[in-house]
Amino acid sequence: MSLLEIIKLVGFATGAALHLYIAWLIWQRRLGSRKNLNQVERAFIVLGLCLGVWFVGNLLISLHELLLTRERLTAALRAWDTLTMIGVALLPAALLHAHVAFYGMMTRYVRLSPRQVTLTGFALYTPMLFLPYAVYLIATGPYESFLIKLRPLLLPYSIWFLAALWSAAAIDWKIKDRLDAKTARERAFFKRLALILFFNGAFEFYVVAVARSGPNDPLWIIYVLLGMLPTFLVAYHVYRYKIVDVAIKDSLVYAAFAVVFIAIYTYGIRRLDEILVERVGARPGVVEAILILGMFALAGPLVRLMDRMVQRLFASEFGLYRDVVRRVSAGAAGFGELNSLVLYAQETIRQGLELESVRIVRLDEMAPEGPDRRIAQKMIQWEADIVEANEDLARAGATAAYALRREGELIGIMVVSSERHTLTSEKRAVLDVLAGQVAIELEAGRLVDEKVRLERELAQRERLATLGQMAATVAHEVKNPLSSIKSIAQVMREEPALAEYDRDLTLIVTEIDRLNRTVSQLLAFSRPSYADARPISLREMIDSTIALLGHDARESGVKLGVEVRGDATLAGPEASALREALSNLILNAIQAAGSSGEVRVEAAIGSEGGDRRLVLSVTDTGPGIPPDAQRRVFEPFYTTKSRGTGLGLAIVQRRATELGGAVDLLSPVAENYGTRFRLVTPLSQG
Repeated sequence: MSLLEIIKLVGFATGAALHLYIAWLIWQRRLGSRKNLNQVERAFIVLGLCLGVWFVGNLLISLHELLLTRERLTAALRAWDTLTMIGVALLPAALLHAHVAFYGMMTRYVRLSPRQVTLTGFALYTPMLFLPYAVYLIATGPYESFLIKLRPLLLPYSIWFLAALWSAAAIDWKIKDRLDAKTARERAFFKRLALILFFNGAFEFYVVAVARSGPNDPLWIIYVLLGMLPTFLVAYHVYRYKIVDVAIKDSLVYAAFAVVFIAIYTYGIRRLDEILVERVGARPGVVEAILILGMFALAGPLVRLMDRMVQRLFASEFGLYRDVVRRVSAGAAGFGELNSLVLYAQETIRQGLELESVRIVRLDEMAPEGPDRRIAQKMIQWEADIVEANEDLARAGATAAYALRREGELIGIMVVSSERHTLTSEKRAVLDVLAGQVAIELEAGRLVDEKVRLERELAQRERLATLGQMAATVAHEVKNPLSSIKSIAQVMREEPALAEYDRDLTLIVTEIDRLNRTVSQLLAFSRPSYADARPISLREMIDSTIALLGHDARESGVKLGVEVRGDATLAGPEASALREALSNLILNAIQAAGSSGEVRVEAAIGSEGGDRRLVLSVTDTGPGIPPDAQRRVFEPFYTTKSRGTGLGLAIVQRRATELGGAVDLLSPVAENYGTRFRLVTPLSQG
């Protein structure tokens, strides 16, 4: 066999097997959903069958010429020619139809409806009206290759083929331009596919229409084999990005067996047969047949031997990968704290897979506008499990990001940094498995953390409830004597004979008022807010609260300003809770502002998602709250003052929670001074 004949056999057999296998895969729905085949899948099945039939026909013609020559069984040759001609005749229409269907799906059938795609497909197949005439030419007259018999039809066919391939290339280029600029991998794929189709179309026109090559010309064989180039590009992306599972080990075993078998046959059996025929006079072919039977008898043990060798080749690396998965799974059980679990998993994966770095980032810890958040949003938008060739990844020096999902929802990402040539397909597969395992462990750790937090919160609430009950009892017992003492002191201040004690009596009344406020805070913290009997307007509630606290502001030398934008009628419970929260915020602000300070109260009514909400803010010009204290200001009994219960802000937070709202703080407000507390709560509709 000549080198050209070997290339034809190997190339045509590969092309036939590859395209028919891909068509079968789509038919089995392994590349798509398990529902009924859609329009795009049917178009790609037809395309795969056309390419497969074309290569099968060329393979049968080559085998016939090698085994029987062109002069024998010409009826079979006519059949192989007809098969080849049908495959290549349908190919341009099938290729363009598949591209049109895919483009329609990509644009969500906005530009082309499914009906228009179907009608376009019918229109593309209209040139096949000449197919019966071509079959007639092949079947009649003396036998000649279909390339010679159909020479009058080849020029219009070449023009049609060129137009179809260039149109398909234009569609691929248009799809590339429609993709987001950040999807570099997909854009590069469609760009390469468009260039390959453009080149194949031009080369086909030159070979068939210009050079008028025959069936055994090297140019014709190269042109046929180039038909596999687009498929190889698609197959590379299928394998490279795990669109379907590829049995690497089994393929390697049988490929190795095929190489060994061909080598032994070519350089062993055939050579031995020739030597025995020449020197001993043995009958040609008999020794060869006996040795081939012996080879087939030894095929089973040879395959098993190679399987063990390949198993050893893969065992060490796969064993390492299994060990990484096992350590991540087993080690996670020993951690009761989520952050420690994350650090352990990162280091185990990094060392086990020999990566530069691994970062596991939970969704609730991502910055609102950070690169991790943008990567996570793309994963949610694309429903992707892996993101590569991304600007945010490149900016961070990372190679890939894997989605961490639980029950279909993204809970975080795993960002991997490594040299691309070291991040093999096996490592990618292991990282894909590890992403699922890490997601399970993160969710388990989060549930443990949540359980611990709830248990602590429950214990804290039980402690505060007990303390509140005790405070309420003590406050009730203290409040009545304080009222009596205050009344006596006020009566004594009115006696002229006791004028010299006026200063002391005033001090007694002031301290009793302070104790009354402390007792009132204890009572307020230990029970829900008292509901007003009637509704009240927002402005009236704020004005009455300001009037009540104006005396404290004047005594402290604090300027009190108010701005109310909008008005609303507050129900009794709302008014009572808001008045109590606002009073505590203003008192705190007056004390923080100090002499000659300012306190500003602002109220505004807005809407969010169709619901009305109230925003109350109290801003002071005091020194601000240190960062380490900001985390604890809402804790009950926490205070930085020499006097006070530390319950004011705890009451504010409790009342905000009762109303379904929240309270937050900003400190400093400007130029390293000032504090602003903002209370946001929904308003009832009645």
